[in-house]
Amino acid sequence: LLIDGLGDGVWLNVKDLTSNETESGLYVKSFIRKSESKEKVINRLLFNILQAARQRISKTEYIACPSCGRTLFDLQETTEMIRKRTEHLKGVKIAIMGCIVNGPGEMADADYGYVGSGVDKITLYREKNIVRRNIPTKNAVDELINLIKEDGKWVEP
Repeated sequence: LLIDGLGDGVWLNVKDLTSNETESGLYVKSFIRKSESKEKVINRLLFNILQAARQRISKTEYIACPSCGRTLFDLQETTEMIRKRTEHLKGVKIAIMGCIVNGPGEMADADYGYVGSGVDKITLYREKNIVRRNIPTKNAVDELINLIKEDGKWVEP
């Protein structure tokens, strides 16, 4: 309904976040972080729903390919490394793609793209445009952050 424009908010009523009963929401239970109140868990869940529906952007969005035989770096490890350094950026979309073949098409609506382009090589994109080619993998995350800083979208965590 939110995606179709038939609403602009979400209401969630959860009685028990720790119960194992299905009607209490096992998915909500797995979403809980240690020492987090029920209200914070529900707020975080609702903000995630609103962001997914593009109704309220409140955090960094990541787009990653499913990985295939053409991926020449550890996609999960790299995504986590990028996420840890950029998760405080509100409203920025970063795509992490395994290869130059399908990556640019899959990341078409991202603000920045981190795309594998060869063994130990990364190409960085700003939107759909190549900005830097053949960056060594060991420097690529820093180069991505420098690109975000150049565009004035970086804020200190």
